[in-house]
Amino acid sequence: MDLQNLTFFQMAQQRMDWLAQRQKVVSQNLANANTPGYAAQDLKPVDFRSTLSRSLAKDSQSVAATRTDPKHLSGSLPQSGPYRVETQRRPYEYTLDKNGVDVEEQMSKAASNRTQYEVAANLFSKNLSMIKTALGRNGS
Repeated sequence: MDLQNLTFFQMAQQRMDWLAQRQKVVSQNLANANTPGYAAQDLKPVDFRSTLSRSLAKDSQSVAATRTDPKHLSGSLPQSGPYRVETQRRPYEYTLDKNGVDVEEQMSKAASNRTQYEVAANLFSKNLSMIKTALGRNGS
């Protein structure tokens, strides 16, 4: 069975790839914490909505909310609002040699990456286990 044909696994793989690449960038930032003139870098966040749209366009399927009970509210995607805007944060201080790496911030990003990667890997593993169970392979 080719898991790359399943949208969930494609998205989980893309997320883990992005997190691995971000970890490299964060590591480079930490390695250059004392390099004169070095500015910290980061990756642009993955947009879930555009990833899902590309995936669905590839499969030529559409996803719509369905009311299964008259008491349910009709579903729709939330509209962009003031809390969805993401701004690029500049470091509060630079060293005398114009280095803009905030070690604490980079360490926080590294820890966040690790946690997010573990979540994506666990979801990948659990979904694979469910598929194996459904196929009668006892999840092993």
